[in-house]
Amino acid sequence: MGYKYNKEDILNVGYDVFRRNGYHNVGINQILKESGIPKGSFYNFFESKEDFAQQVIRQYGETNTDWMKDFFEDCSLSPVECLKSFYSMMMNLNEEDEYSGGCLVNNMSVEVGRQNDLIGSEANQHFIGWLNVLASVIEKGQKSNEITKDFTPLELAEYMHAGFYGVLSRTKVTRNRIYMDIWLEMTFKFIQS
Repeated sequence: MGYKYNKEDILNVGYDVFRRNGYHNVGINQILKESGIPKGSFYNFFESKEDFAQQVIRQYGETNTDWMKDFFEDCSLSPVECLKSFYSMMMNLNEEDEYSGGCLVNNMSVEVGRQNDLIGSEANQHFIGWLNVLASVIEKGQKSNEITKDFTPLELAEYMHAGFYGVLSRTKVTRNRIYMDIWLEMTFKFIQS
């Protein structure tokens, strides 16, 4: 049986709604209103708000993993310069967004990750996937003696990305990029050989 509504479109609405408002500030009625679907159609695709949030995170996480892989595969710079370029681009995107949204995985992890194991696990799974993409670039940098070998590629990826997410949280309060710029400078001084 075919459905009149496209599940991917509903998930995209969920991304926008959760990113703007968080998990706890969003009810099913808001999702229905913004996606323009009746309640029955929503429940054809999703068991609950929690299931919906999990699927939104999954779509977002997989899309971003693919995007990161493509970014680094297409980058013709050295590993360190590719990493700098990636984080600089992320910083610029957040500045263009006026620091209002941030990363859905980070936002959901902070808001409900500790209270909801299903959502927390889904968010963590994608965070780890992103770390693995970064670790592969870091490993190349270690092999070319650009990046310190004092830590494993995965440890350095965790250090970098967790630090970046921390500074993203700061920008929501400060609404400027000063701490992102400081983070970028310090991080690349630390990881370089």
